[in-house]
Amino acid sequence: DDCYTEVPADLPKTTKISSLKAGKKAFTVKYSKQTSGSGYEIQYSTSKSFKGAKTVKITKNKTVSKTVKKLKSKKTYYVRVRVTKGSSYKSSWSAVKKVKVK
Repeated sequence: DDCYTEVPADLPKTTKISSLKAGKKAFTVKYSKQTSGSGYEIQYSTSKSFKGAKTVKITKNKTVSKTVKKLKSKKTYYVRVRVTKGSSYKSSWSAVKKVKVK
């Protein structure tokens, strides 16, 4: 028995953040659509290590942008996105992008 674990074939592909725009106490994140999944999770935090991060769940895979509101102004937020399929299959996180909220 080797240590190699096989990745399930139906694991959704990772998505990319295509744009991240700062708004007033908010940001809008746009990401590339992935048909391999059924939804997305957007995670954001003021900490680079995502300590105490908040996660926004999107249940439709056609939704490719989300505005997150009620944030602290003049703070830098780190944002990442992943594709979900059902409740158990999740892709790896996208590359982290940062945005400074107005």
